[in-house]
Amino acid sequence: MNLNYICEQMVRILHSNITCISESGRIEFYYGDMAAQCNPLFTDGEFLAFIHKCEIKEYPELWSENDTILYAVISLETTDKNGDEDKKHTRKIVIGPVCTEKHVRDSELYLVRQHHIKDATGFCLSFCELKVFGTGVLMLYHMMTGKELSLNDLWQKNGIQETDLREVKERVSSTIFERQEQELPHNPYDQELRERDSIRHGDVEMLNRSLSETYRGEVGLLAKNQIRQAKNIAICVIALASRAAISGGMIPEEAFSMVDGYIMKIEDMNNAVKIDSMMRQAEYEFAERVAEIHKNQQKNELIEWTKNYIYQNLHSEIIIGEIGQKIGVNSSYLSDLFHRVEGMTIQQYIRKEKIRLAENMLRYSDYEVKEIASYLSFCSQSYFGNIFRQQTGMTPAKYRKKYGKWEKKKTTRNPERFI
Repeated sequence: MNLNYICEQMVRILHSNITCISESGRIEFYYGDMAAQCNPLFTDGEFLAFIHKCEIKEYPELWSENDTILYAVISLETTDKNGDEDKKHTRKIVIGPVCTEKHVRDSELYLVRQHHIKDATGFCLSFCELKVFGTGVLMLYHMMTGKELSLNDLWQKNGIQETDLREVKERVSSTIFERQEQELPHNPYDQELRERDSIRHGDVEMLNRSLSETYRGEVGLLAKNQIRQAKNIAICVIALASRAAISGGMIPEEAFSMVDGYIMKIEDMNNAVKIDSMMRQAEYEFAERVAEIHKNQQKNELIEWTKNYIYQNLHSEIIIGEIGQKIGVNSSYLSDLFHRVEGMTIQQYIRKEKIRLAENMLRYSDYEVKEIASYLSFCSQSYFGNIFRQQTGMTPAKYRKKYGKWEKKKTTRNPERFI
């Protein structure tokens, strides 16, 4: 095994330094862009000694600093020839530090202070998405040891400890006892079922009646802070509403995107009343979307798969033949089925959905018309304008002037979902 070669390649994937600590606690070698004078393992002797003395694990050990700064340690046993005898050595391969959040400045300042980094001007902490970091660590672990672990195995082995389980069981027992003592039950489960059923059936009136029910009991305590409590409840309710809507026929990717949009908006809010109102608005929108689906279509699994594929690829040039290949049916059969069920061709549906997305971008973003046309893979701005006018009765510019709600401000030019 060429350990040096493996490490040289993996630093490019993980965007992180890889440092090898010998059995004696000395740094043997390291790879990556972070200079030695900025690497905590070089600048902080106590930190290096701490990692060296850590218990040897049979799996990659993950641990963090300041919540978002992540490291992985792989204990690697190697054998060297010493005359006629084989001598075993245990090295520790340290991957990190990396930051699992994109805004890394606070984490950089923390490392500078915590690990005595003097040359702060040249210090730069890399970002790596958590799952990417975990996957890269597993690849490195497999190449070094030949052992296989899944990402879930990695989280489980580094996650919940026995003390955590004991504490949560004590918390559950305590909560049950307190509610029984105070005769304060939770909100009834059958009311929640009626709430979700109304969304699954697209029945707005039924949802109204469900939300208007009076009952003895309260929702659970999900946080000590009132605003965090409201946000946590909203996250639970919106997630459950989306699953009910999917059961009712809503395209999963569209439902998930709605969840993302509503929850991100709620995270920015700091008024419990407004948070609750936004949560209910999400439930009503899910119910209305399902009602529209039930009104306009008869459900067919192949049609749903086709729509989901189109939804996920609206920013690309969608080729109808590739849809059939993707879901495993003859393209001609799929086209005929889609036209019979939906009353329009697949191409017409693609254009309709692209224009619907364009309407949202014109309403809620400041991207120029030519940028929207390019993002949605129209061959030209003029062709986009013609299709848009055919579907909406007005040009993109007039549509934005009439319905646009975006306040002009400096933005990063990186189109995201507006679906």
